[in-house]
Amino acid sequence: MPERDKAQHWGVPPRPPDHLLPPGDGRPVDAAQRTAILDWTVGQYVVTGWRVESRSPTQAVLVRGQPVNHVLHAILTVFTCLLWGIVWIALAAGNRVERVALTVDQQGQVQVMQGPG
Repeated sequence: MPERDKAQHWGVPPRPPDHLLPPGDGRPVDAAQRTAILDWTVGQYVVTGWRVESRSPTQAVLVRGQPVNHVLHAILTVFTCLLWGIVWIALAAGNRVERVALTVDQQGQVQVMQGPG
């Protein structure tokens, strides 16, 4: 497993800096502060290799990994008399596409949900 996969996985969102967090008195945060918290969190995920798939002011869907191009590998397998099939099988077996949805609730907490891969 590559080192970047161990360092940041989908389950634990990074903690935003204190100046972005709500004061802690139980009042809901305003829309601008929710957007700022989400912007900071998305930036932390992007630095670790995630891509933004979709974005709204209080939710973002991030993805990491690339799907295997099966059409290309099928063509290469035919032209190499099935030898490329070994590479194709190895790529398909080791391929991982991960998705997470980040949502900021009314209290300014970032919720992370794993999406379909």
